[in-house]
Order: sequence, then structure tokens, then C-alpha cells
Amino acid sequence: MPSHKPKSSKPRGGVPKAKVGKLVGKAVEAAAKKPKKRIPAPPVTRNNDLPEFVLKIKRKPSYKKGPFDRKVRALQKLSDEGKLFKQANPLDKDPELTKAYRERVRQAIFAKYWPPGGTATAEGKAMAEKLLARLDRVDADHVWDPQLGGPDTVDNLRFLDSHTNQDMGNEIWQKIRNLPDGTPIRIEVIP
Repeated sequence: MPSHKPKSSKPRGGVPKAKVGKLVGKAVEAAAKKPKKRIPAPPVTRNNDLPEFVLKIKRKPSYKKGPFDRKVRALQKLSDEGKLFKQANPLDKDPELTKAYRERVRQAIFAKYWPPGGTATAEGKAMAEKLLARLDRVDADHVWDPQLGGPDTVDNLRFLDSHTNQDMGNEIWQKIRNLPDGTPIRIEVIP
């Protein structure tokens, strides 16, 4: 009859198994909770041998008209120039780029309207506060979306209403995600 005794903590060869202490256990738990870094896919180029995909975009009632129109005009222009295509995912985007862009704008607001040394006027302080509040409601948006082949560079960034930016980006992704990488894309705006 087999024995049901607990196994020894010593594996073959007489070397004891390593014990996991509280500190190591907590470090392992913390690492498991930390989001895994996604390794970006190698970038691709537009493949004109693939059939062109027509990406239909319609303004939702929740989008602000001005920001939406600016974004769509830029995408239509790039589409007309034959520059849009489905880029490989995950994208190789530097999150520090948009943070640094926002911080430079923030510093420019202070420099212009609320300079150091106590020289700011009441009107200047009020304007700085107004602009900083506005800055909190916008995202640093890639005018030419990286998922459509655009570069992740400072000269491709402009501020856009956060909801419009994020929702449009997600909607575009849902429509193109199953396309082969490099698929040419044409923008069509639905009235």
C-alpha cells in the first residue's frame, strides 16, 4: 500500500528546495499584477497589391463638431494622397512623447500668462487657469493616426477633444483590425 506521507522538502541529491519568504512572495504577486509590456510589431508599409478598404466615418452626436471636422479633413487629405494603410499592431508608440508635448504646452502657458517673479496680472492668471483647465479636457492626438501608418512624432501631434479622439480611434481600430497589415485605406465621410 502506498504511503501518504508528505514529500520531503529535499529533492533528489539532498539539496533543499528554496523557500519563498514573505518579501519574495509579495514581489512575485506585484509582478503578476503589473501589466505586461507589449512588444511592438515590426512596422509595415502600404501594400498596393491588396484591395483598398473604404473606411466610413460618421460624426456621432457625442463628438464635438469642430474637432471632429478638423480630424476628418486631415484624414481625408492623407487618404486622397494615398498615404493611409493598416499598420501592424501593437504599435510602437512612445507614451513619453505625448506627455512631453502636453508639458511643453503647459510651460508655454505659464511663461506667457503667469511668468515667475510675481509679474503676472490678475487677467494673466485668469487666462492661464482657463487654458490649463482646457488642457485637461484634450488629448495629444496624432493627426495622422499611427494605426493608419502615421508617424509617432511631435510634428504629428495636435490637441483634440478627449472623447472624440479616443472614441474615433477605437472605432477606426474596430473597423480595420482584421485587415491584413499594409492594406490601403480610403476615408469616406458619411453625412
